[in-house]
Amino acid sequence: MFKVYGCGTAQLAGKRPGDKIHLFGPLGNGFPLPEKDKVAIMAAGGIGLPPLYFLAKKSLLSGMMEIVFIAGARTKAEMLEERDLFDLGSNLIVCTDDGSEGERGTVVDILRRVLPEHERCAIYACGPNAMLKEVDRVLSERRLSGFFSLEALMPCGYGICSGCAVKVHPAPDRGPTDDDRDYHLKRVCIDGPVFNSGEVIWP
Repeated sequence: MFKVYGCGTAQLAGKRPGDKIHLFGPLGNGFPLPEKDKVAIMAAGGIGLPPLYFLAKKSLLSGMMEIVFIAGARTKAEMLEERDLFDLGSNLIVCTDDGSEGERGTVVDILRRVLPEHERCAIYACGPNAMLKEVDRVLSERRLSGFFSLEALMPCGYGICSGCAVKVHPAPDRGPTDDDRDYHLKRVCIDGPVFNSGEVIWP
């Protein structure tokens, strides 16, 4: 699954079954599996749904007992195919910003609602960086930790060009500082795409 953003994804969209393409990967890291005694809360915005679907599937196969899956998009037209999530047996909550599919509200709105219902939880998020920034804020307010998979333009994909670099705090446990120069750079392609909550300095 992918969304057409530019010439590269437009070329991919023009391919037909049987056409050949060159792939390089896998690259970077992935989500760690949640502990089995915790409820896994997965927040997926737009094209962020597929990675969390595979995490949910793998978690359930490993013996995970409960998953709350929040799948959101701006409109029904932008909602990806989510029916397979029902088959997984997860507690699925579908939402759209305009209410055209599922509940009316954003992924962050639903996350704020469900977090108080679960004392021990593992939080995972994938979607637009603006959404991840707000999820990070929610977790910070509640002194919770989680994992985010970031989106970034990756000119090379294997750490040479640093075109996908993001600013991170020198030490995740320090939290934000007032000095904008107090940061390190990490490359989304090989240091990520999964980062800890509280680690990224959001623009």
